[in-house]
Amino acid sequence: MGVPLKVEALGHVSLFVKDLEASIRFYRDVLGLKDVGRGKNGRIAFFSAGPHHHDLSIEAARVDGPERPRGAAGLYHIAFQVGTTREALDAARRWVEAHGLGPFGEMNASESASFSIHDPDGHEIELYVDLRAG
Repeated sequence: MGVPLKVEALGHVSLFVKDLEASIRFYRDVLGLKDVGRGKNGRIAFFSAGPHHHDLSIEAARVDGPERPRGAAGLYHIAFQVGTTREALDAARRWVEAHGLGPFGEMNASESASFSIHDPDGHEIELYVDLRAG
């Protein structure tokens, strides 16, 4: 049978979006991801959070899809670390609120704390701090 497969890292996440420009503004201007380029004749945008060329790609949807009820099979959320202290999370909360976004789903534990927001297409984005690293 051979050596079992072992995933070493998550390469990136790709999302289809309804309004590419609105999503570019959200991921670049609100979340602060680095805009690293376009592909497919401008239909796809790539964003980096660090050392990878891209951690997230967003592509203009080619068809309309049905709304997926919460809890149905599919993508649940994407989590982005925003620091290592509760103060960093509080600053992130103030930033997203200043951009008209309503945080929800607060979680506070000894190891981490987080809240979530929605992107322009309703994807749930979790912003968290890793308190073990601070």
